Amino acid sequence: MLRLRFYTPGEGAAESIEPGPFFRLIGGMLCRGPGNEPVATYLKRWRLTDAEFVRAESLEPVVIYFESNAGLASSAFGPFEAFYVCEGVAWDGPRALARLDEKSLLWYPPKAQDGWASLLIAPPGKSRFDLTGERAQSAAARGPRTQPRPAAPRE
Repeated sequence: MLRLRFYTPGEGAAESIEPGPFFRLIGGMLCRGPGNEPVATYLKRWRLTDAEFVRAESLEPVVIYFESNAGLASSAFGPFEAFYVCEGVAWDGPRALARLDEKSLLWYPPKAQDGWASLLIAPPGKSRFDLTGERAQSAAARGPRTQPRPAAPRE
């Protein structure tokens, strides 16, 4: 289970802790778990249901995956001990990992020419497929396995 803490540095004790098996940044929206439950929206600040915060940070180490709308994904990056998102940039301590382009709503790793639709934030040691259930879903969508039919004879 991951926990993300939302807060604004220097502004007292106001914070929000959001737990989840994993999180996904889809453009400027932060979603939780396999159902992509909306948690917060980024518009210069993180907006939760009842408050706004500057920073979202993980309280545990994480790995990240970049994902396309077509279901393709990068390999895992990390683990990162000091992961946070602030001002549209995902960081590990002082090192930038990705930035959100606010026009296209794509996430760009440093020096990348192409952006990704989402950024999956996951606990280390868990497969992306195990967390999201995509492997099981894609198998179910294919239907039951059948034996291939023999090819028609050629004339």
